[in-house]
Amino acid sequence: MNDIPATPLSNAELVRQIQDLQARAFEVYEDAALQAEADPARAEAIYRQAEQRAAPLIESARVLNDERVRRLRARARRWRIIALATAVVGGAVLLWLVAARG
Repeated sequence: MNDIPATPLSNAELVRQIQDLQARAFEVYEDAALQAEADPARAEAIYRQAEQRAAPLIESARVLNDERVRRLRARARRWRIIALATAVVGGAVLLWLVAARG
């Protein structure tokens, strides 16, 4: 059961899907807590079933978050390169201006 579509998602859609998966996993655990409260003798089995039901949701959210982190790191790397290139070009222009006046 893979909730991840084959087409690339926007960053906003990634965040939305991660939040949706987290909410669904939380609902599973919340339902389990209510069931366990109603039947304390079966609490351990109820929570074990909840873990099994939530595991695919959590795994899908992890995969989506890994993609989100990969994209953010790539964006940060591009911005660092742009900042470095701007600093180098700006320094060269500044040196050229100082040399041209002197």
